[in-house]
Amino acid sequence: MTKKKQWVLNGIIFTLFFSFWLLSDGAVVLAQTNCNQCHANVANDLKSSVHSSLSCTSCHSDVTAYPHPSGVHVDKKKSVELCTTCHTGRVADSYQHSFHGKGVFLGSQRSASCVDCHSAHEVLGQDNPNSQVAKENIPQTCARCHKNPSPGFTEGAEHFQLTAMGPGKPMYYTAKFFVWLTIIAMTLLVIHIEMQLYRELRIILQNRKRR
Repeated sequence: MTKKKQWVLNGIIFTLFFSFWLLSDGAVVLAQTNCNQCHANVANDLKSSVHSSLSCTSCHSDVTAYPHPSGVHVDKKKSVELCTTCHTGRVADSYQHSFHGKGVFLGSQRSASCVDCHSAHEVLGQDNPNSQVAKENIPQTCARCHKNPSPGFTEGAEHFQLTAMGPGKPMYYTAKFFVWLTIIAMTLLVIHIEMQLYRELRIILQNRKRR
């Protein structure tokens, strides 16, 4: 293949890739614009959110037609799975080990999911005073599920790792304590059952000898 043909081929490939990129980017903008026509309030919340660079369909990939059902209930477990497609690592692991995460994993619709604490659209950083997870706003956020939360709720640590050091230290040793307590209790139970069986067996053998 001559250099001229190679340049032509490269130009065609580049043009095709560039066209696909423009079309896909344009489709996102068009979809976002169409969504905003009905969901103006949500669009405003999203603009100030840390997720402002995402399109609506980044999360609502199941919405493919218009009109679509409004007020669709989203299963909490599925919503957490959606969030953890991007938020992996420590954040996802720590949530899964928390009481909230375990409740959602077991199918509870009352346990808090990601959006219950962080909001669905107006997701703001913890340092933002308007954030639902800003320290001064945490009691109000927790009050949605917990009646009369005390100011001590703000001292609780979230998204921590269960390690012997750091914020997860109390939970780490609590978990260790209950693991060993369970092991010891089950071991003693097995020993007790075996001793009881041994005693019953001795009684049976003694009765046979007397006969």
